[in-house]
Amino acid sequence: MTRLGLLLAGMMFASPAFGQTMGSCPGAVGAGPEEKPTWVMFDLGSAVLRPEFKPPIAQAAATAKARKATKVCVLGQTDKLGDKNYNAKLAQARAQAVAGELIRAGYPAKDVIIAVNPEAFGNVSFGGNDASEKDRRATIVLR
Repeated sequence: MTRLGLLLAGMMFASPAFGQTMGSCPGAVGAGPEEKPTWVMFDLGSAVLRPEFKPPIAQAAATAKARKATKVCVLGQTDKLGDKNYNAKLAQARAQAVAGELIRAGYPAKDVIIAVNPEAFGNVSFGGNDASEKDRRATIVLR
């Protein structure tokens, strides 16, 4: 089994159930001028949450509850390196990791929407070495 296959298999058993596991996050680039999205960065080829991003995820869950957000969108994405199918699975795994942490922080699972945008937001690519760190993330957007 591949490294990603093992990761995804482990996440299937460890991930909480989501109200809507896949969907789209309307306007997921930002939540408007009053609300900035939260970025959770990942290492190259990884969907493992880095410890320094757990507090911002918990803060996003607290803010969503306090503002009575109807939904929280988690958009997983990757850089442009690698196979497109691999990147799609990796983007989903990243979004699921963040969504699971939101739920552990107390945000209702039924109100979490997971979306994926593998290979980033169409950033310009200059050849095969487009491994922009800013594209290896999941974005939390309150709705």
